[in-house]
Amino acid sequence: MAGRLILMGSGETSTHLVAAHRLGIEAAEADHVLVLDTPYGFQENAPLISRKLAAFFRTSLSIEADTASYRSAEDGAVACEAMLAAVRGARYVFSGPGSPTYALGVWKETPLAPALRGILSSGATVTMASAASLTAGAMTLPVYEIYKVGAGLGWFEGMDLTSHLGLEAVFIPHWNNTEGQGFDTSRCYMGRRRFDLLKSMLPAGMGIIGVDEHTAAVIDFGAGQLQVIGAGEVTLCGESTSALADGEAIGLEAASKLLGTYSPPPAFQPPEPVTDLPQGLANRSASEIASALLELESHAAQGSERARESLRSVILEIAQLAASGLVQPVEWVGDYVDLLVEIRSDLRAGKRWEEADRIRAGTLRDTPSGAHWTLDSTPSSEPRR
Repeated sequence: MAGRLILMGSGETSTHLVAAHRLGIEAAEADHVLVLDTPYGFQENAPLISRKLAAFFRTSLSIEADTASYRSAEDGAVACEAMLAAVRGARYVFSGPGSPTYALGVWKETPLAPALRGILSSGATVTMASAASLTAGAMTLPVYEIYKVGAGLGWFEGMDLTSHLGLEAVFIPHWNNTEGQGFDTSRCYMGRRRFDLLKSMLPAGMGIIGVDEHTAAVIDFGAGQLQVIGAGEVTLCGESTSALADGEAIGLEAASKLLGTYSPPPAFQPPEPVTDLPQGLANRSASEIASALLELESHAAQGSERARESLRSVILEIAQLAASGLVQPVEWVGDYVDLLVEIRSDLRAGKRWEEADRIRAGTLRDTPSGAHWTLDSTPSSEPRR
């Protein structure tokens, strides 16, 4: 069954939206939260933001949060693949504050959008707040460029996480913003006048979902409905306009028709089973890994996108295995050290103390239960005498 996309207008760590997070976590049966730090990756305090988010999830929702860090392309291909592998294995992904266009600039060079679409299709929850929520739709509002820098009105291409599930739309947070006080900053700081111009620039039939601050739109594709949680409203703008308050819901077919974007969602196709590679990695078996890789390469050569994704993830896992080795060093040298232990025992029996002590120095540790040995400060798995 398909999962859910939760869009938060702001206040992702406020008490108003704890219930929305909890709903998404429980529905996806997630045992941890995965945080994407790219939107705020350009900020000097990015690690602090990640720690604060982890503290929020731990304190308010009793769940641990890990950060799949990929702050910029300068982090390199290995960091990128580690982030993608974490996303593909996650049940609850969160991304929030920062710059939407910065995030898009980094993400567009990666297959993150297909990875997020994939987990949405398989029942996971993807939650995007404020800046990140702007990237989730078919088009993205370059809010800072227009509001702060003075760029001309226009749109960037978004990640479009929902069209494949039957909902093609633009998502706008901060819909009811009032920070301008003396001037209109609603519609994510654009104001009604400028936003009407922006709306006219969208492709024909492209609807808009506006999410008020401290409010969440829970778009559940499996249940076929959009539900509102929080302090404000969610506004659907298309051929007509409709606003929903906390606790209210609308069927996705009705919502899509109102937005002017309805098309029946395609039947869900579960990811194809590719290989028994996880078992080979768990067993640390070179032959099983090689066999699974050959099968995976065959699928990739036939054009399987899923196989290509898996192959890239596997390269990362094999690199990690290479650092530690498929076989623990203790297993390689154990027999040789055991032989030294026997020789030392013979030397001690013959009262050749100096030679026996030379073997002990740097190799053995005498204990009441006998001589033990260590390798690189790591005790052998079994007491070796």
